[in-house]
Amino acid sequence: MIIRNPVAAGGFYPRSSSELRVTIEKFMRRVGEVEKRMILGAVAPHAGYIYCGEPQAYVYKSILENPTFVILGPNHAGLGASASIMTEGMWRTPMGSCRIDSEVARNILENSEHLEEDLSAHTQEHSIEVQLPWLQYRFRDVKFVPIVLGTSDPKVFQDVGNAIKKSIEGTKTIVIASSDFTHYGDVYGYAPVSGGPSNVLNYIEKVDMEAAKAITDLAPERFLEVVERYSATICGRGAIATMLYALKDNALKGTLLKYSTSYEVSRDSNAVVGYCGIIIE
Repeated sequence: MIIRNPVAAGGFYPRSSSELRVTIEKFMRRVGEVEKRMILGAVAPHAGYIYCGEPQAYVYKSILENPTFVILGPNHAGLGASASIMTEGMWRTPMGSCRIDSEVARNILENSEHLEEDLSAHTQEHSIEVQLPWLQYRFRDVKFVPIVLGTSDPKVFQDVGNAIKKSIEGTKTIVIASSDFTHYGDVYGYAPVSGGPSNVLNYIEKVDMEAAKAITDLAPERFLEVVERYSATICGRGAIATMLYALKDNALKGTLLKYSTSYEVSRDSNAVVGYCGIIIE
């Protein structure tokens, strides 16, 4: 059996299972009561928990039941195929192992013209891995399908989204898009405004709220248009668009549960990342 060991433990989240559980519990308590819902999809950030734990907690606390999770993420490392899926194996985290739902994964692969089975694209990618401990905290026996996208081609997003839609029809499945939002600062090669923290934060929030509105309106084309218009550095744009295409015909509404930025923790306006916790019903 293929075993995919964690690469983000000790960096994005704690390496020890006890410390990881305490960290997740801290954020779960911080967000308070969150209505549990029968959701179809979500957008959750994938930065270090210290920065984006609240939006993540809002999303994962809102999930009512434990179905199969299709988790879409960007390919930060640029390894392997441009659109990659794994159809078998286990992913380990400090909190245990999550099993790939092979039946759902193979159906998605068979229904897509662009997806390839490619382990190498997943070996160093953190965006899916960091979602798993939250699911493990909430549920036992987590089953999921990992898909990473390293392309900007909308045709691929539509193709993979349609493949997911066909493959999960009649099943209990939640589609999660793993994405941070605007990355601002010279370190990210994106600094379209200057001035003090208020100017920077206002600009970032403007871009992020336009993108979030397109998501909650279930409008993938408008979302991609917002990204293009602002040259927005939303790293999981493909994951988000694909999720929207997968759910477009069945979803009724989206809700932004929480928005925050790294500035709230770092107090550094020279390098700021936005985070949204969004659910789709």
